Amino acid sequence: MPLNKEDFEFIHFETIDSTNNYAKTLCKLGVTNRVVIADTQTAGRTTKKQGWISPKGNLYFTMLLPLKDTKNLSKYSFLSALSIAQAVKQIDTKNNVIKIKWPNDILLNTQKLCGILIEKEDDNVIIGIGVNINSSPDSNLTRYPTTNLLTNGIITTPNDLSHLILENLINNVNLYESNGFEKILSLITPYMYKFKENIFIATPNKTITGIFEGLSPDGALILNTGNETQIIISGEMTKENFI
Repeated sequence: MPLNKEDFEFIHFETIDSTNNYAKTLCKLGVTNRVVIADTQTAGRTTKKQGWISPKGNLYFTMLLPLKDTKNLSKYSFLSALSIAQAVKQIDTKNNVIKIKWPNDILLNTQKLCGILIEKEDDNVIIGIGVNINSSPDSNLTRYPTTNLLTNGIITTPNDLSHLILENLINNVNLYESNGFEKILSLITPYMYKFKENIFIATPNKTITGIFEGLSPDGALILNTGNETQIIISGEMTKENFI
C-alpha cells in the first residue's frame, strides 16, 4: 500500500544523543512510520562517522519507514536528496541555486546545506537528515564550504521544514514503487551539480576527471574520461569542483 502522511507520528525531543539511534530503538520494539525530531543532538553522526555539530535552530530529524526494497538501500539516499531539494525550492523566494552533489549532498549556491545518513534496521530504512536553517559550521572546519537557509534569505522553522520534507519523501517513495527508479532519476538529474561539465571524482583507488554524462539506472555516476566511459559506483567530488 502507498505511504500516507497521516500514518506517521512525530516524536519531539529538546535534546537527544542521536535521532537515528532513537529510531533504531523504535525498530527493535517493532515500531515504524515515525519521525524523530530534536532541537539539539549531543552525538549526531555523518556518513564519515564524524561528530555533527548540532546547535539549536537547525533541523535534526530521522524518518523511519518500512524498507520494501531491501537490496537497494542506496536508492533511498537519492530519494531523500531529491525530497530535500524539492522542499527547499518550494520555500525559496530568492531564486537561489539548489543542486545535488552526487550522490546526495544538497548545495545551496554551491555551498553544502545539509547532511544525510541512511541506515537499515530489520525491515526498516532509517533516514537521518540535518539541515542548516539558521546557522552552519565554520567552513574552515569542514571539508567543503557550508551555508544555511537564513543567510540566503530563506525563512522557515525546523517543524515546518520537517513536515515538507516528509511530504515530498512520501510522494517520491510512492512514485518510485509505482513507476520505478527511472522516474526518480528523471526528476533528480536536473538538480545534479556539474551535470554535463568536467568534474573531479575521488574513488577508493584514485582521482579521475571527465565529463559528468549522467546517471546509470541504479544511480551510479557515468563519467566520460575522453578515452572511455566509466561507471562510478563509489566516489566523491573533490574540492577542485568548487573552484
